[in-house]
Amino acid sequence: MDGFPHPRDCSRCICPSGFGGRLCDERPPGCGRVLKATGDYQTLTDVIGDRYAGTRAREDFKLCNYWIEAPRGSRIEVKMVSFTAGVANDGCPYAGVEIKTQRDHKLTGYRLCAPEDAGVTFVSHSHIVPIVTYNRMYETQTVLQYRIGMRSSENHFR
Repeated sequence: MDGFPHPRDCSRCICPSGFGGRLCDERPPGCGRVLKATGDYQTLTDVIGDRYAGTRAREDFKLCNYWIEAPRGSRIEVKMVSFTAGVANDGCPYAGVEIKTQRDHKLTGYRLCAPEDAGVTFVSHSHIVPIVTYNRMYETQTVLQYRIGMRSSENHFR
């Protein structure tokens, strides 16, 4: 989708976060799943991390990749409902959720990691929204709601 050719193997691409497969047109393998948006809000609850890890950050990240899909031509509305307290920091370096609603999926998505982010709503530019949850500390929970959103180019961030 938004990858670029691998410099040593033109039969495959290097993919941005949230994308996988030979041509970056698939959800990456591992935890997470493909979710189908409808006109009604549905809830995604993701728990990631090690509840016994304590507050010391690890070098490696645990990642889960979700794809929210809607019919072509649709947009998807994603609303942050809640996030675990205690890991908020500028740039969300320890744990968070990345929501990729922008037009260029090569760019880092919106990163949220604070309970105060509850209520923030995004509207996508396309019919696929990659959601990446990540963690390098203790267990965190992300709760999002999603549905098919506006078809016009009105608000893309509320």
